[in-house]
Amino acid sequence: MSVSSNRATSPSPASTPVSFCCQRCSRPLKLHPSLTDVSLKDIAHLTDGTSTSVPSPDYIANPPIPVHSRDGVDRRIIVENTSKDDFLVLAKPETAKTEAFCYKLRVAMQLFDILSENSEIDHPLCDDCTSQLFLQLDSQLRRLKDDCEEYRTVLTKLENQDSLENAALDDEIEALRREEQELIQQLQEVSDEHVKVTEELAQLEVKEKELDYEEELLFREINKYEHRIAEVKAQSNCLDDELKYAEKQLERLKKTNVYNAVFHIWHEGHFGTINGYRLGRLPTFNVEWEEVNAAWGQTALCLQSLANGTGHIFQKYQIVPFGSTSYILDGENKLPLYTNGGLRLFWDAKYDQGMVAFLDCLKQFLDFLEKKGSFRYPYKIDKSKIGDQKGFYSIKLHFNSEEQWTKSLKYTLTNLKWALTFVVQYKLAKTSD
Repeated sequence: MSVSSNRATSPSPASTPVSFCCQRCSRPLKLHPSLTDVSLKDIAHLTDGTSTSVPSPDYIANPPIPVHSRDGVDRRIIVENTSKDDFLVLAKPETAKTEAFCYKLRVAMQLFDILSENSEIDHPLCDDCTSQLFLQLDSQLRRLKDDCEEYRTVLTKLENQDSLENAALDDEIEALRREEQELIQQLQEVSDEHVKVTEELAQLEVKEKELDYEEELLFREINKYEHRIAEVKAQSNCLDDELKYAEKQLERLKKTNVYNAVFHIWHEGHFGTINGYRLGRLPTFNVEWEEVNAAWGQTALCLQSLANGTGHIFQKYQIVPFGSTSYILDGENKLPLYTNGGLRLFWDAKYDQGMVAFLDCLKQFLDFLEKKGSFRYPYKIDKSKIGDQKGFYSIKLHFNSEEQWTKSLKYTLTNLKWALTFVVQYKLAKTSD
């Protein structure tokens, strides 16, 4: 409910027009005089104790004035009594008229609050909106009456249908009773038949036991023969499996490359390696002499093993693989393939003589392999030097740089790798033949 109010400086009713607006179309309304002639007792009787808008003296004195804002939210303002005096001042006749008008306005507002609270429609309404509201309510009433009539029709149909269903159920019950009598008679006949079948079954069970005993004897004989056959098959399968396993082992052993498994020759940067040991030294890679000695021991063992496997005998020299202290015999002269480094290395030439002797043994073995088939090794050997068209490098450490010495050792291991691969393929081909 909204109230439009324009206040002037003069307190007279004539200069302060206040009117109610319709809650639907917002047009100003002219109230009937009977709405303002209602006492507090009549208002209390209208609420009947159930309304929360029971008027009080404070409410009558200063009622809330609802204002309908543009955003659709109802806000209320309170007209406060600004008088701070606690005594009564007799008003002038003009002031008395204003207070009487305000009282009537507050009573009307209270009545509209009660009506709005007890219904779903906000009051007051104009005549046009009230007529439209009556038309809507009449339409709703007609629809409700039509719905009630439809419900009565459906209820009548359901009652008639129940009576028909009851008659059908009675007929069905009677048919079931007749069927029950027939089933009882059939059950008696089946019981008599059951007695006869039971007697025949007892006779058949006696015969069955006799046949079971004979069958058991027969199965025992069959089981003996099947057990014997299973044993013979199991023995035969075991022999077949052992034969197949032996053949596979033989084939695997024939194809087994023992030399590749024992001697893994590869490279690591500028170094040639055998079984993970680097052979050589560089200024930027300070390889320990113990590792170099171990690599020479593996290299000597590999060459001697290849020579023994192919039946080759070295001229003048004899390789003695002895781990990190391997050496080569030149008659009674012992040429070491190991050193501890230090100053003694630069004054003792036997270490260089041992490496030159090993290179000579490797050349003898490579020439021996060339005579056995189409074998060619990548790096040529010329006394103490090894290399290709790009250049030859001395295997001696004296008067030589560590880079060239390491490269010559890498070429030596490469030739040895080629010889190892050829020997493995030669043996496989020979075994297949």
